[in-house]
Amino acid sequence: MSRHHANLLRQGPKYLLMDRSSNGTFVDGKRVDKVLLDPGSEINIGPFRLVLTEGDQTLGSMPTDKVTDHPDMDMVGSSEGIEKLRGQVRQAADTDANVLIIGETGTGKELVARAVHDFSQRQMMPFVAINCGAISPDLVESELFGHVKGAFTGAAGDRKGAFEQAHGGTLFLDEIGELSTGLQPKLLRVLESGEVRRVGAQGTITVDVRLVAATHRDLKSEVDAGRFRSDLLYRLFVFPLLVPALRLRKDDIGELTNYFLGSDDELTEEAMVRLMAHPWPGNVRELKNVIERARIVASGEPVGPDEIIFLDENPLSENTPTDPLPETFEELERLYYARALDKSRGSIRAAAKSLGIPKSTLYDRLK
Repeated sequence: MSRHHANLLRQGPKYLLMDRSSNGTFVDGKRVDKVLLDPGSEINIGPFRLVLTEGDQTLGSMPTDKVTDHPDMDMVGSSEGIEKLRGQVRQAADTDANVLIIGETGTGKELVARAVHDFSQRQMMPFVAINCGAISPDLVESELFGHVKGAFTGAAGDRKGAFEQAHGGTLFLDEIGELSTGLQPKLLRVLESGEVRRVGAQGTITVDVRLVAATHRDLKSEVDAGRFRSDLLYRLFVFPLLVPALRLRKDDIGELTNYFLGSDDELTEEAMVRLMAHPWPGNVRELKNVIERARIVASGEPVGPDEIIFLDENPLSENTPTDPLPETFEELERLYYARALDKSRGSIRAAAKSLGIPKSTLYDRLK
């Protein structure tokens, strides 16, 4: 199976299946790209047979022309900044205009992009996300526009690009500021013409795609520096959405923490004071990771201030003048593992998870 093989979306009494793989999805022995299925239909993906079964919920309760209601858009928080953003998302979703989401790393820009899609009339169609900074520069063009067989070494067959995969729906281009200057005019051409040309192809393919882009960079400064095209920025900057940094919406830290903790874990007041005092350079993503690590170390007990560990803190900072600094790597390693075990209250499993190593490895180190 592909890592992201297919989408299956509820559409009234039926289900819309959309294949996103190179290996194919099969219904009744035939490969499908997009098909409406009834409950009881069988789907074959790789070696697996999937059957749609009808559960307790009555099917067909939602009209196909009704946009699903997402009261909180999965955006946790009630601060003025997040409420303003929710209203702007609803406004953007009512249009088909290009959207540019601006925010620091870790603020949840993809979550905002999904909300724009989910509130729009395109919600039953594909949402395709591409991180322009996470793909090799040599492969970005193929990822966006697709390629034909033989277009380059390794192109064993035709492949749809992200624009074709998102036809009828929304294409989210994360970190658009990382797109090379050579590809920027090609993207601009697609936005202006609504046509894509696969790598190595002679003709073009018409696509209907709503573009949502995101960046943590100041694209105006990138234009001034010659690294980003001004005409592309004008195309993207139709409906800007600014995602506030966590340090500017600290009133939401309590709600976010409870959301990440879940109903089975508790946080002490001292731990919350520690969370509120942190500057949060990594924003919501950093908070999520801090809480996840704290839950592991707490091992079911209430999360206290000692379990709240920040990336910029030195794990050996607790050394005192009576606790001499290690002089050899072996002593440093012994201290490192011993302190992790102490923080986990003797739980080797929790200590191994907090260190990010297998439990068996920690057993060997302790021996």
